[in-house]
Amino acid sequence: MKRSKLFLLLFTFLLLTSLSRGDFRYAVVVNNSTYQIPEWGLVADTLVSRYNGEIFIWQNSTWDLRQDLIDYKPTHIAFVCEALTANSNFVQTSIWTLTRALDDDPYGDAIWGIITGYNAADALRLATCGSFRVKNMLGGTMSCDLGYYPQGICTSEGTYNRIRFKYLDGTIVDTTDEDLCPNDRTGFLMNMINADTIDIFMTSGHGNHDNWQLHYPTPDLEGFFRSNAGQLYGDPRYGSNINANSINPKIYLALGNCYVGKIQNLNSMAPAWIHTGGASLMTGYVIPEGSDSYQHGGTKAYFARQGLYTWPEAFFLANQALYFDQIHHTPGTNPPDLNGSALYGDPALDARLDTESGVIPGSMYDEQIEIVPGDTQDTVTVRIVMNREDYPGYNGKWGNRHPIVLFPFRAENPIIISYDPDCHSAMVTEEFLLMCIWHQNEPPLPAGAVREFVFTCDHMTTSVEEPTALSPVLPNGITLGQNYPNPFNAQTRIEYHLSSPMKINLAVYNLRGELVNTLFDGHQSEGTHNLIWDGRNNKGDEVVSGIYFYRLTSGDISESRSLLMLK
Repeated sequence: MKRSKLFLLLFTFLLLTSLSRGDFRYAVVVNNSTYQIPEWGLVADTLVSRYNGEIFIWQNSTWDLRQDLIDYKPTHIAFVCEALTANSNFVQTSIWTLTRALDDDPYGDAIWGIITGYNAADALRLATCGSFRVKNMLGGTMSCDLGYYPQGICTSEGTYNRIRFKYLDGTIVDTTDEDLCPNDRTGFLMNMINADTIDIFMTSGHGNHDNWQLHYPTPDLEGFFRSNAGQLYGDPRYGSNINANSINPKIYLALGNCYVGKIQNLNSMAPAWIHTGGASLMTGYVIPEGSDSYQHGGTKAYFARQGLYTWPEAFFLANQALYFDQIHHTPGTNPPDLNGSALYGDPALDARLDTESGVIPGSMYDEQIEIVPGDTQDTVTVRIVMNREDYPGYNGKWGNRHPIVLFPFRAENPIIISYDPDCHSAMVTEEFLLMCIWHQNEPPLPAGAVREFVFTCDHMTTSVEEPTALSPVLPNGITLGQNYPNPFNAQTRIEYHLSSPMKINLAVYNLRGELVNTLFDGHQSEGTHNLIWDGRNNKGDEVVSGIYFYRLTSGDISESRSLLMLK
């Protein structure tokens, strides 16, 4: 089932087309010393160019930028930083608390992500990653919601040889078979990751900043995933190590692991997952994970169970539900991990569940927004309509959460004026509305049930168009596609589209920002064009294997993407 958002915008088509996701504003926050390093400065500049954003440079603390960020009102913040800067204290005090302090309410004010890696090349890959759809699930835990994904495999961390398969026709097979799932899953899981067919990987059990213990509660017959100097590898109970060597974009969620998201040093897991594990988005705790930990269950809920948001949006919304339940003491909840998890990756990356493949339950409800404009105040009605009988609220640490509707606009000075008598409470901010409509010990809501909230806000006028991460269209009508194949060996094709005749420059650069080869410089006609790069520089010499980026420029704007050449 596809995610459905019905926007009954009761005003002119012109205003309808001007509205976009939250008046999209992308902020890039970077330390001055990091920005002065050419390779890292390129990462920040690439994000600014990609999203038509603004850069904010701090000297002593990210809090130095608070007023500037308040004035800018970002919807997304990318914290570009070297790995050792992104330690647990930085996550907890320089990111989480800052991103809640950009307006008067206590909740989060911007979707954020950390752009980092073992080196600047990793960070640039995160900054240029194209959008992707999550189809294939791999689980090192049975708690990965396999049934909500089109297809995949999950294995048990507590029962040897237990494996579950989900097929595209919706069939789920759960079996215990040593031939299908060995006692030690270390090589089995690492080889599947290296096959570059996995879109999301989830783990649970004991962990630390530099390892994940596969079996729970004790290692017994199984090994570990470990990391060292940027290399992620499997360390089986017996036999040789197996290095990760994966390049396809994927999400890694350390669902129930302590400290796996903590960057303590350059041997930590997070940089290694980005450097050699292919993670374009990684989510992990920087604190101990416990029986009441809440953030990661909410992230996977808003991603695949309800709302079907992008991964960074789901991460953001999960934290709002967590904080709401802390403040209101929602029955059954006791979340301790408000600032305890980190998201590594582009906060605007459009990585979401593939709803076009296979048989999946989809979102438990549809979201509807109706806006009636006024001279100074608009009246907004937000409702959900249940698609199936379910529990739209907290029903376990890794289960459901309150419905939250992320607005496709910015609602200034919102005030709730009415809500359904069957609802408990609600909370509205400039960015979203959270509905508390069910809690433990209540019967499930049936299919077709409707819950509705009405609020007023300042009259909305216009907003900035949000670019798409898959094929950004710049104001002058340029669209730059991802090269294919990527990675490549002998040659790769670069496709781009011009909406009108114009003068353009298409060139390849190395990670130091040095020109490698000019592929085209001159006037071209309207339409779609293709150019081939054969991996040579302007002198005709073959360049070395590695990450490069190509930039399409017209006038004073440009768009860049990265590519990987392997020989």
